[in-house]
Amino acid sequence: MDVSPNHTSQRCSTCGFTHEDNRSGEAFRCRKCEYANHADYNAAKNVGCRYLRRRQKAGDGGAPVGVRLNRGTLNVSGEYAPPPTAGDGATA
Repeated sequence: MDVSPNHTSQRCSTCGFTHEDNRSGEAFRCRKCEYANHADYNAAKNVGCRYLRRRQKAGDGGAPVGVRLNRGTLNVSGEYAPPPTAGDGATA
């Protein structure tokens, strides 16, 4: 299932505010909530969220529970959960 990447690097993956000034080269900083990260990582979170929302409306059973990123997971609500750290009881 294709997901349009339009404006995903300008849209804040935390609050949803979209503005061209949010991105400067490889840096992303939201002008509304001040969330900051690498612009491509922020865009990837937005693409993942769009995918989940689109799959949620699909006629074949819907979206998976979450999309695993290189570090952490993103759920259909756009909530990001960082990966477990050593010492929190998580197993690899």
